Amino acid sequence: MAAAEKKTGFNTFAVAASAIAVLVVVWVFALFMQGGFLAARNLEVQSKVMAPVDQDVADFKGEQRALLGEGYRWIDKEQGVVGLPVERAADLVVERNGGR
Repeated sequence: MAAAEKKTGFNTFAVAASAIAVLVVVWVFALFMQGGFLAARNLEVQSKVMAPVDQDVADFKGEQRALLGEGYRWIDKEQGVVGLPVERAADLVVERNGGR
């Protein structure tokens, strides 16, 4: 027996396959955890940054924008205060300042 085989007591292929399988499982778990983190972060951003303001505030702002876009109206008739559309008020400011 010139070429004697040396037995180590374990199957090298099985050990390598097991190591690769463990690495794949760890990689899949890491991807799963990253996906969960990104989803939680997106929910947090959505609720804190992107969420609309309180509905009462949004309604009030809508009413104010509608008033600014309306035509002429009395603000205080007794004192002669009139509300103007924003575009007309801007034109008057330009006229009064000589186009500056």
